[in-house]
Amino acid sequence: MTPEEAKRVQGYLRSVLNPGIELKVRARAGDSAEVYVGEEFIAVCYRIDDEGETSYQLQMSILAEDLD
Repeated sequence: MTPEEAKRVQGYLRSVLNPGIELKVRARAGDSAEVYVGEEFIAVCYRIDDEGETSYQLQMSILAEDLD
């Protein structure tokens, strides 16, 4: 994922989820970016290329111990 793509996806996620979301492109994995709210890592956003179409997948894990 390029920095330009990450900015576009970040803008979308900020508008629909949380204005504090920030995407940071991963240096070792060119197809994804880490997703943060403030200093808290919350998910990974993957770029998916399939049959000439591009989409973005947000993958978030929630630990049972983090639930109240």
